[in-house]
Amino acid sequence: MGNKKFIIGIIILIALVGLILFAKAIAPKAKTGKAPLTTQVKKGTKKAPAKKVISKGKGALTVRIINSKNVEIPMRIRAFRAIDSRSSVYMTSSVGGRTQEVMPGTYDIELDTVPQKIFKLVKVAEGKETIEDLGCVTGSITIRTLNAKKTAAYYPVRILYSNTSEMVTAYMTNKTMEIVPGHYDIEIGTSPRLYKKDVKVAAGKEAIVDMGCVVGSLTVKTTDENGKNVRSNVRITKSGTNEIVSSTTSNKPIDLGKGTYNIEVLSNPKQSKKDVKVNTGEELVTEFTVGAPIVLQKPAKPAARIKQ
Repeated sequence: MGNKKFIIGIIILIALVGLILFAKAIAPKAKTGKAPLTTQVKKGTKKAPAKKVISKGKGALTVRIINSKNVEIPMRIRAFRAIDSRSSVYMTSSVGGRTQEVMPGTYDIELDTVPQKIFKLVKVAEGKETIEDLGCVTGSITIRTLNAKKTAAYYPVRILYSNTSEMVTAYMTNKTMEIVPGHYDIEIGTSPRLYKKDVKVAAGKEAIVDMGCVVGSLTVKTTDENGKNVRSNVRITKSGTNEIVSSTTSNKPIDLGKGTYNIEVLSNPKQSKKDVKVNTGEELVTEFTVGAPIVLQKPAKPAARIKQ
């Protein structure tokens, strides 16, 4: 009987402990579930940027640049520390938008634009970040050209300083390039070359030079007496000046600017046509009948002598 009471007492004790543990487990769920006000983050607030750590005895320089499309670009930058009003020494290189530690002082900043541009007297203080926002430092230029088929044609282009023969850079028509604002002359590498003078490029704007159709097409067709194509060398010169415009081969179209030309087929004997007119946007074919090329036969080898 005593053992039975003891066992019952243990069971009751275990039940009480279980109830206590269960009550503690569900107690947090009975609360409102809201985080303390001190831990709540207000909507619409921006996280403050982390403060940049600058090495002792140095300052920091960040140069910001945007292109003609108002997009920040990582353009290459070189920093020269000013020694006096006339001279400076190279210190470091970086790219736009990146922070670079430098010694405190006054700097000249050279941008890798076309052509290169320099900003002077940028001051960097010790222990501080200098943000030099240069804004838009370039414009853009696009030269549009069409061939005789009225489709986009890609010709080499030289950009020259206005009223000079000094080249700034080279690229292709129907492509856009960023360039420092200014006035430029354009040389298009057609045959013969075309020019557009005093093209203005403004910061943050695109200068479009629409040349339209700039060439015609000329095919010098050479065949033999049977009408079979024969490849021959061809020379094209300007009428009047006899200046060589192109040296090419027959039976393929070539692009030529509007003008009057002399055509010379270097066959045997030579043949030519004078004052052939080529108009932009037109395809012209001139035909020549030439003799088959002479094939030189190798001399026969002497017969071997038979020893007696």
